[in-house]
Amino acid sequence: MQCQDDWFKQYGERALNHFGRITQPIVLTENNAWRKQYRWGYGDNEDRYYMYNMCTGEERPLTDAQFRDENYTLNT
Repeated sequence: MQCQDDWFKQYGERALNHFGRITQPIVLTENNAWRKQYRWGYGDNEDRYYMYNMCTGEERPLTDAQFRDENYTLNT
């Protein structure tokens, strides 16, 4: 942990300035809480890819193409 502490003392300010400081909290709502998920060991009756809402626990199935599309978002 000492190496990590030494690195942050030397480069921490520069890293925060480069990646951007968060000045306002990021608020998770039902509309922006959707995340793509992958189900391992799925059966015939289950969807392998799905969108999961971190707030409500809701799941919506995705196709393989939708899951792999980095620009795909769920329009709610």
